[in-house]
Amino acid sequence: MKKYDIIIIGAGAAGLIAAGEAAEKGAEVLLLEKMNIPGRKLFITGKGRCNLTNIAPPDDFLLHFGKNGKFLRQAFFAFPPEKLIEYFESKGVKTVVERGGRVFPRSQKSGDIVKALQRNVESKGVKLQNYSIVKNLVLNENGVAGVQLTASSNKAMGWKLIGDAVIIATGGKSYPQTGSSGDGYTLAESVGHRITPPLPALVPIETEEIIPMVLKGLKLRNVNATLWINDKKATEEFGELEFTDFGLT
Repeated sequence: MKKYDIIIIGAGAAGLIAAGEAAEKGAEVLLLEKMNIPGRKLFITGKGRCNLTNIAPPDDFLLHFGKNGKFLRQAFFAFPPEKLIEYFESKGVKTVVERGGRVFPRSQKSGDIVKALQRNVESKGVKLQNYSIVKNLVLNENGVAGVQLTASSNKAMGWKLIGDAVIIATGGKSYPQTGSSGDGYTLAESVGHRITPPLPALVPIETEEIIPMVLKGLKLRNVNATLWINDKKATEEFGELEFTDFGLT
């Protein structure tokens, strides 16, 4: 049975970048993706334009994460927005900064980000395996030793893949149709991690008025939306807005 240095579960942005960096340092990497192609959720980010990051200073950036900001501090200061921009430009993707400090690929196509990440892992010899659903983590006396795939991933039930290390990069539970269905929580919990129940973070706004339905498909950029509750301003957000048959998104 072939043994890999690192097995990565999930070929989204995190998994693709982790695979590329590990392979560049000499590791033999297997990247598993349960969908038919990598980066499914990346394709739809920023209304198909892929809002990569924001050039706000790290301290300002962290304010948007509430009480969890402190936990993320080291990561943001180790890999700030300018480093991410440099990373993608080194992969051939030029970027542009728009109002509100938001950063997009200059082409305005999220697909260019996915292609750049995929080219990078392919050029470094990473083995990318689609349609691979991880059922369990394989354990031995020293810890995690690989993964076990489901029957739908391979004809042989309980097919195991062995690796010196496993990275869970499955994302959250935000968009099951793209593969983000919370698989990583179950896997992490199975080896002793405590999981805080996830709550919705990005949700649409359903309206009683028919105006959004009439304007369905209209997309607006650089919009400031304000939420009022009982004649009091509750919050406001700046970004893109689209009218749909149920309201706003």
